[in-house]
This record gives sequence, structure tokens and C-alpha cells, in this order.
Amino acid sequence: MAIAGLEPPAVLLTGALVALVVGMVAGWFIGRGRSRHMDQLQQDIFKSKQQLQAIFDGITDGLIIVDAEFRVVAINKAEAAFLGREPQDLVGLPCYEVYCRGDVACEACPAHSTFETGKAALVPQLELSGSFHRRGVDVYTFPVKDRDGRTIQAIQYIKDVTHRMKLQQQLREVEQMTGIGQMAASVAHEIRNPLIAVGGFARQLHEDMDHDDPRREHTRIILEEVTRLEQILREQLTLERHLQPVMRPVDINQILRDVRKLLSHGLLSSQTQLVGDLQDGLPVTMGDANQLKQAFLNIIGNAIQSMQDGGTVTVTSEQRGDDIIVRISDTGPGIPSDVMSKLFVPFFTTRKSGSGLGLAVTRRIVENHGGEITAESEQGSGTSFKVRLPIIRSTAELAHERIYGDTEGGPEAADRHDDTDRSSGGVR
Repeated sequence: MAIAGLEPPAVLLTGALVALVVGMVAGWFIGRGRSRHMDQLQQDIFKSKQQLQAIFDGITDGLIIVDAEFRVVAINKAEAAFLGREPQDLVGLPCYEVYCRGDVACEACPAHSTFETGKAALVPQLELSGSFHRRGVDVYTFPVKDRDGRTIQAIQYIKDVTHRMKLQQQLREVEQMTGIGQMAASVAHEIRNPLIAVGGFARQLHEDMDHDDPRREHTRIILEEVTRLEQILREQLTLERHLQPVMRPVDINQILRDVRKLLSHGLLSSQTQLVGDLQDGLPVTMGDANQLKQAFLNIIGNAIQSMQDGGTVTVTSEQRGDDIIVRISDTGPGIPSDVMSKLFVPFFTTRKSGSGLGLAVTRRIVENHGGEITAESEQGSGTSFKVRLPIIRSTAELAHERIYGDTEGGPEAADRHDDTDRSSGGVR
């Protein structure tokens, strides 16, 4: 018989079992909820990491994260591709080893300032050495700090400013050319007439002297110098007229052959060869034949004069897409790197008898035709100029296409094909 107020053992056991089951079920639900929460949290973290990585790699400018030892912690795909490597191959390497090929951190790197001050820093137009294709970069650095506010990493943002620097250089040269043009107008009035008088009287004195008169050498020198000054004056006046081309249909191959004929009576010697490989059937383009002839004369003439002991100048032409490419290469001594940067600067010359205007005029002519001229050189291995000229179609061709569609015919097609057939072959 049970004592009043006391639970029988079976009842107590049943209550304990119920409490245990309820606790287990509640624990299972709580554990499952926590597991789901952790799974969701991990998924959210992974998704955020993927998004950040996509943003990091999607930026087309360079991004690098370095630690206090200047070792690469992370690098985006754009910068790694520029360096010709995979991102994982660069992680852990010192950044100065990757960029400067050095043993210590570069002095100009703004990361020094960021680690010292904990603030963002910038070095504009940082010149890069090595085999990089970009001339300069803007480098921004931003601090990454720990909980205590200490800078433990630096994010480097690398902006290629090569194109901007090129435009700035072109702007400076345009300003120079404008100044030269203004000066040329003054020179034409102040010097031209007296120079003609000096040259005329010197020529008369030279012709009146006996052939064995020793003073004839003096008058000969005067005449040569007058001729040189007249050439400089003509080039300056050419610049002053802004070299606006008179556009007509032209055959680039024929222009190059005409240049060959002109040079064969002057600069070419028995030790110098001018050879070519001109692509047959180049399309006729719109241009100023006289100006283009002058441009090619300047380049080839410079190449020949650079080879004092003889050599070979090779001229090639080809169509590449919507452009005509003309390459002029020589086997001369090459051009030093410090001279290459000034190659198209007006009045810069390394020759005693040069005016320094030939290549400046040449580039102005090419650019006024919508083209581009570049030069490559290696000392001891010669120099190569590349002239790119866009294929510009005549108004008559465009009108014909609007009426009849894009066909190979047209009002000038027959003449064009005849011209290219007659002018096929290399420079002879």
C-alpha cells in the first residue's frame, strides 16, 4: 500500500523517462537548428568570399596585397596576366623581386609610407624598368589594419598611365610645333630675302673666279651653308603651313618605287643597297602623294646616312585589316635608348649637318593622314620604322556602295586594278 504523498517507483521512473525523451528531442531540434544555422553561415561566408574574389579579379587594373615584409599575399588576375604568370605562382614572392628584379624593397614604392604612417599614399608616373610594355604607372597604396589599429598589410592599386603620358608628350610636341610655325613665319620675312642675296652674290663670285683660285674653296663653303640654311627654312615653312594634305587616290607601292628612283641618283652608293618586298595588289587609298613621298624619303634617307660603311635598307609593304603597313629597316649601328625618346622632337639631331626637323615633319605628315609611325632600335642591330596608314576610300567609292551595295566594282575599280597590276612586284 502506497504511503500518502509519495510517488510509486513506476511513476517516478516514467516521469524521468519522459523528461529524458523530451530533453533529447529538444536537444535534437536545437542541434539541428544550430547545424542549419552554421551551414547557412558557412554558405554566406563562402558566397561573400566568392563575390569579393570576383570583384578582385574583375578589376582590369593591377591589384596586389603585400604584408609588412613586402611579400605578395594576393594578386588579381589582370596584374598576374600582365606579368605572364598565374596568381598562385606569385603569392609568397617578394614584390620587389617580381617587379624590380632586386633584393630589397624599391625606394619609390608608396607602401613604405603606408606601413610607416598607416595612411594611403600615391606615387604618380612611377617609371618601370625591365621588359615591361608599359612605360609608367600610378601606384596607390591603402592600409589594412588589425583590431589594434596596426597596419599589417598594404593594398597596392596599379594604374597604367602609359597612354596618358604619351598624350601629354604629344601635347607638348604640338605646342612646340605651334611655336615653330609662328617662328617660321617671322624667319621667312627676316632671313629669306637676305639669304637669297648672300647666296646669289656668293654664286656669282664663285663662278667668276679662276679654277685655281684658292678663294673658290671659301665661296664653295659659303654656297653649301647657304643651301643648308635654305633647306632648314623650307622645312620650317612646311611646318608653318600645318602640312594639311590634299587627298587624292594614291598607290603606296608606286610612291615607294618613286622614292627608290629619287635616291638612286643621290644617296645610294655601291656599298648601300635598297631592297624591298612590296605586297602585290595593295588597295588604293586616299592621301597626298607628295607629302607621303617626302615622309618616306626622310626615313629612308636617314637610314642610308646612318650606315657610313654601307649596308642594306629593306622596305616592305602589306595590307593588315583596314591598314597599309610599311616597314623600313636598316642594318646600321642602331640608336641609343636616350636618343630614341627624342627621335621625333623638333630640332633634335645627332648630325652636324642635320636640322632636326625631318622626322618631326614625317610624323606630322603620317598623323595628318590618320596614321601612326613608331620606331624600334637596338644598338648594333639596326633600326626599324613602322608606318601605319589607314585605307581611306574615295567619295566616289562610298557613293557607289550606297547605291549598288558592297561590291568589288565601282567607278574607280577598273583603274585601281589596272594600277595595281602594273605596279606589282618589289622595289626594283
